[in-house]
Amino acid sequence: MIVDNFVFSRRNRRPLEQDETVGRRAGMFIALGLFVAPYLLRHKLIPGSAAVWALNPVVLLTVAWLLLYMLGHKYAMSRSFGVVRSVLFAGLVLLAFSTGMSPSFLIACLLPLVLLFVVVPETIFPAFFKGFMRVLNAVMLVIAACAACDVVSGFSVTKAITNFYGSDSLISMSSSGRLVSIMGHSLLTAEVALLYFALNQIASRFMGAKINQILVTLVAAAVVLLTGSRSAMVCLLCMIILAYSNAKNIKYCIVIIVGLLAFYLAGLFDTVIDRIMIGIKSGDMTSSRNVQLDQLVAAGVIRYDWFTGHEFDYSNNLLIIALEYPLLRFAFSYGIAFSVLLAIYLFVLPLVQTLRGLGIVPFGLLALYFVHVNTYSSICSTQDGMLQCVIVAWLFVGVARYSAYLAISRSSEQGD
Repeated sequence: MIVDNFVFSRRNRRPLEQDETVGRRAGMFIALGLFVAPYLLRHKLIPGSAAVWALNPVVLLTVAWLLLYMLGHKYAMSRSFGVVRSVLFAGLVLLAFSTGMSPSFLIACLLPLVLLFVVVPETIFPAFFKGFMRVLNAVMLVIAACAACDVVSGFSVTKAITNFYGSDSLISMSSSGRLVSIMGHSLLTAEVALLYFALNQIASRFMGAKINQILVTLVAAAVVLLTGSRSAMVCLLCMIILAYSNAKNIKYCIVIIVGLLAFYLAGLFDTVIDRIMIGIKSGDMTSSRNVQLDQLVAAGVIRYDWFTGHEFDYSNNLLIIALEYPLLRFAFSYGIAFSVLLAIYLFVLPLVQTLRGLGIVPFGLLALYFVHVNTYSSICSTQDGMLQCVIVAWLFVGVARYSAYLAISRSSEQGD
């Protein structure tokens, strides 16, 4: 074996293949924890409390294993944004405890934020990203195949999944003709389709992956359309325009347009169009979120304080609808300061790093993903929403760091 096939971390010498194997397995297991063992499946199969179900054991154990491997080989950690991020996180922890955040929310909403401190070394990250994408792509193809079966069988797969989970919200989704996958809620399924499109664009542009652009786009579009999510459809359309806006990628547009026309003729647009028409007739395109928010604020039920939270009544359906927007719910439950610090920590810093490291298109893709995340309450529940959002941000930041490393390496080689 030649010298170039070895890596060093503080005089710790070993084959490069060892780092690649660890990275690939870690990426695959984290994706399996998110997409094959989601919250609803754990809730169905594992007895316990809300705190037990809030814990994603596959992801937690995989991250612990990766950290132990990195510590064992004494990798030097990056200090990029370290001070700012540390101060923000310390503030979040202080406010969470001072406002009485429950154990289940500490596990589901606060613990995942620690991931953004973890810097995966350049000898591990490419294989890690590849392993994650391998599972994500496979899961999306399964979801798409189930969606195709739904189209020709009157949503038989959706009904079977709904009956298995037995959730009232899923029953409501299924009865209105919206796609329900193993992920559960239609909006969460749409979110997976968005991150599938965005991350495949990143893989193609920066990680040397060869993807079928047309297949990825049409799979994501089909799944989003069948979920009936208006916000996800708008975000995906903007992602497509952003990704294919240059002359090099314009060649894909004609085929994609033809594919979308075929989807329209097949009736895949029906649910989204019906929901848009309902929104136009009611004068509210937010499924009554804004109406209920205005009414409850006017009635004094919803109020905000900087450093004080209010108990969230989960038996009040109107309150749940009004505070579907995550940052507003966090502000109500844990104070305005908590929500502001979280927005900077989770959204602003990763976007800044993505813009600086990768450019405007990846920045736009991540921003549009964040827009959809902020249209419903996934990241402020005791499920996997926050964990999933953090992992997507973590991957974008990781690609930015890896691209910076490659740029420095090339400049050093040219200097030599």
